[in-house]
Amino acid sequence: MDTKKLGSNIRKFREEAGLSQQQLAERLGVSFQQLQKYEYGQTRLTVDRLMDISRLLHVPLLQFIPHEEIEETYGISAETETYAPFERVIVSPDEVKLIKYFRSLKNEKLRTTVLRQIKEWAEVYWDLESDFSSKNSEQ
Repeated sequence: MDTKKLGSNIRKFREEAGLSQQQLAERLGVSFQQLQKYEYGQTRLTVDRLMDISRLLHVPLLQFIPHEEIEETYGISAETETYAPFERVIVSPDEVKLIKYFRSLKNEKLRTTVLRQIKEWAEVYWDLESDFSSKNSEQ
């Protein structure tokens, strides 16, 4: 696997999530220098670490792998195939409802606003969770 392309995808998705290297590194439990090495392709990632990054950035695991490699290795065209059959995602009933309601919104501006709001709520939650775990670890 091309570690430089993989790292570039990690950087792209991190930036799209609005996280700094320091923020993602803290959530992963590594130094920001280590995250830099991942992003520049200087260090190979374990599958477990890539899964952690995927989970924290809310990006399907296969989206990190360069499409050309998927096509060459597995014979799957990135243009015509969806990655859904390879992602075994278990969703709660609430998540199903959320997807159903979101898909019912036809106005693109409204959908964008809803996504932005959910992202903001999640970020506040992550900050609160981080503060809470920091305070508990000090005791």
